Formats: sequence, structure tokens, C-alpha cells
Amino acid sequence: MDADVSKELMDAGRGYEDLFVPALFAPWTGPVADAAGLKPGDQVLDLACGTGVLARNALPRVGNSGRVVGVDPGPGMLAIAAQIEPGVEWLAGTAEALPVDDAAFDAVISQFGMMFFDRVASAGEMFRVLKPGGRLAVAVWNSVAANPAYVDITALLEELVSPAAAEALRVPYSLGNPDDVTGPLAGAGFSDITVNTMSDSARFPSARVLVEADLRGWLPLFDIVLTDAEIETVLGAADERLAGFVEASGEAVFPTSAHIVAARKP
Repeated sequence: MDADVSKELMDAGRGYEDLFVPALFAPWTGPVADAAGLKPGDQVLDLACGTGVLARNALPRVGNSGRVVGVDPGPGMLAIAAQIEPGVEWLAGTAEALPVDDAAFDAVISQFGMMFFDRVASAGEMFRVLKPGGRLAVAVWNSVAANPAYVDITALLEELVSPAAAEALRVPYSLGNPDDVTGPLAGAGFSDITVNTMSDSARFPSARVLVEADLRGWLPLFDIVLTDAEIETVLGAADERLAGFVEASGEAVFPTSAHIVAARKP
């Protein structure tokens, strides 16, 4: 374990990699990398890389003559990323102040992070670090309404916890209108901006696993901490509310929808 990273952060990063990456994030890495047109020899930056699933997809595409750099503010995420794939250069940093030089990259890629950025500042930074002619591909979740499991989950939180808890769970789905992404990109100077709205599915061991991860892992980030009894009440209601997503095996399969926004630096 990295001596500078606490066990709690390492455990959180490992939990993210083991649960959310295969279920939610891995299916989108190919479409994002395709939208960026990654090719051998490219210098690529993965912004808000988390534990590195998108960077890992990019690495074989650019080959030995290329380079992949992952940037994330989370030390636990980066520590796990480095354990899994030492062939990527992992850097601590934020989207609003990228720790890399001007015009250093052929492509910038990012999935499911832009809803947490200052979009104007991050668009300017992505533009800055790209070479002229460089490509950008960013994935953001569609609206809650287009991700139906979260319609049910946010309704449960509204009923059983608080409006603030429901609103916290809507944050990742706050860029359902792609104009909220394309506008800042155009303002930063990007051209040839396109939006491709795609569908996939997320598979979890059970509906309860997904909901409990949100209750214990996501809500506390917004200072909403539930007791074990409160969590059990929500989970019991979720078993019933989400039954339509559960297969005979007990696994829960949730339809997902996201926008992949591509652009170019003139």
C-alpha cells in the first residue's frame, strides 16, 4: 500500500474499482476512446481518471510509441490505478488546473466527471493542453429520467430520507441536456462538436448492493449520514421498488443512457 495514502482511501478506491467500474463504467470506455479517434503514437490525457479504466482502454490503442496520462484529485483512486496499470503516468490534479504543459496532448478523454467540474474552467484547460488539431471525447450521464432505476431510487430517498438526499443522487445526472456541455466547449474555442446519445446496461449482484453503495458511499459526501436502521428501511423498500430490474439469478440489470460529446481544437 502507498505509505502516503490512508487505508480508508485505499479501501474506497478498491471498492470503487471492484463494484462500480465493471458494472457502470467499463462498458463506456470503448465508445469514448472510439469517439476520440485514438491511434498508435498518440499522447492521451484521461481527465478524472478514477481508478483508470478508461486510461487502461487507451493504453493498447496508442501502443509503445504513445503515452497515456491519468489525472484525478483522489489519492486513493490514483493509488489503486497505479497498482493495476503501472504503464500509465498517474498525476494528482483537478480539471480546473491540470498539472501538464500547454499543447502537450493529441487527445483528451474523460468519462462521467464533467458534472463535477467547473465546466467553463475545465473546458478552457482541456483546450489549453491539446495540440492544434487535438481531439476531445467526454461522456456524461443522460438525465435521471433516461436512467430509470434512479427515478425509483431518488423517489425512495425523497420519501424515506429527505429531499436533500434525493437531490444528492441526482447530481451525476445533472447534464442530461447536452447543451450544458457543448456550450462551454464552444466557448473555450472547440469546433466540430458532436453529441452521440447511447444506451447500455449496468449489472449488479443485486439491487440492494447498488442502493447500499449509494447510501453508505455517496450520501456521506454530502454530509448525509444514515443510521444502520435507516439504511435497512430504505433497502427493504428498494427490494420491492426495484424488483422489476431483478433477473431470476438475483442479479439486477439497470438500463443506462449517456451522451458522448466529441470535439476538436482548431
